[in-house]
Amino acid sequence: MADRVFSRLYRIFGAFVFVSFASYFLKLVISSEGTLPWVATTTVMAAVAFPYVFRRKLREILKKAYLPLKGVWVCGMIFYTVTWMCLVGYIYLAPSRVPDGGLDGNVYIVFGAKVNSDGPTKTLAARLECVAELLRDDSEGIVIVSGGKGPDEPTTEAECMRDYLISLGVSPERIIMEREAHNTRENIEYSVKLIDKAGLSDRNIVCVSSDTHIPRIKLMCERAGVDAYYVKSETPEKVYLFTTWVREYLSYVKMLVMGG
Repeated sequence: MADRVFSRLYRIFGAFVFVSFASYFLKLVISSEGTLPWVATTTVMAAVAFPYVFRRKLREILKKAYLPLKGVWVCGMIFYTVTWMCLVGYIYLAPSRVPDGGLDGNVYIVFGAKVNSDGPTKTLAARLECVAELLRDDSEGIVIVSGGKGPDEPTTEAECMRDYLISLGVSPERIIMEREAHNTRENIEYSVKLIDKAGLSDRNIVCVSSDTHIPRIKLMCERAGVDAYYVKSETPEKVYLFTTWVREYLSYVKMLVMGG
């Protein structure tokens, strides 16, 4: 009886876990994001598929230990599914937070994303167009574009972002480049250092990024003791939204384990 129940649950929740990471794997084929996502996706897919494909052989080898281990594995997949759904809800229920005094002389931090040889991706362009609109209403505002150079990027994300903002009509004098960060934690840490160095620490900090990214930025700012406000830009490529949620889940796991 227990074996049949576990088998049904395995097929239901195992299918969801496998499809989640398989979809992210396909996204990586189209647009690579480094080594760690490849390792994570292939490991999870193998961990889900292997026990199912070789279940008869495993039953022979493990004998009495097979059923308890199967139960533990099923619980793990249920845990992923439930926490993934909770995370998606958290992402979209987290509100933006704007300065009480309105848009007046703030420092905006735009968080980088992958750039291509022909310019920013649609996701990064949406972030930049959002901050360009904010700067039009904030004549004294300064923007920090934060992002280093990945191994498969033609230039630093900061330089690409600066050029795109200039094309949108933002004055170069209002743009500060942070060209060393390679993750969200470094985006915050290095940008705050530039704010202090530029003598802008008395101004409000406003973080600008994608709607799926902002809740994690908020958590990291709070952990770092950075008092900030947050403005979301919409995710333009809705076809990749599901894979973005999977990516964010892995990012939260990484943040909890490694702090980055």
